[in-house]
Amino acid sequence: MIYSKFGESDVYVYSVPSRGLVCGMCYFGDELEISFNAESTQEMIDHLNAHQKIGHSLPPNLSSLLLLDNLVNYPDSLS
Repeated sequence: MIYSKFGESDVYVYSVPSRGLVCGMCYFGDELEISFNAESTQEMIDHLNAHQKIGHSLPPNLSSLLLLDNLVNYPDSLS
C-alpha cells in the first residue's frame, strides 16, 4: 500500500509484504542504500519526524494511517 507519494508530499512511503514500511528514495539515503526500511511502525514514525524537522511536507494523517495498519505491516508486533 502507498501511504504517501511525491507530488503530494516530500516523502514516498509504502509497505512491502514481508519487509514492512519503506521510505523510498529517501533524502537521508546514500548511494548504497537509497531507501529506508523500518523494522517497526514506530521506527518509521520517528524517521518521518526527522523529515519534518528539516522542513519536508508530510500528509497530515500519515502517522495515524501507519498506526492503524500496524498489524498488517508488522503481523508479529504486539501493539
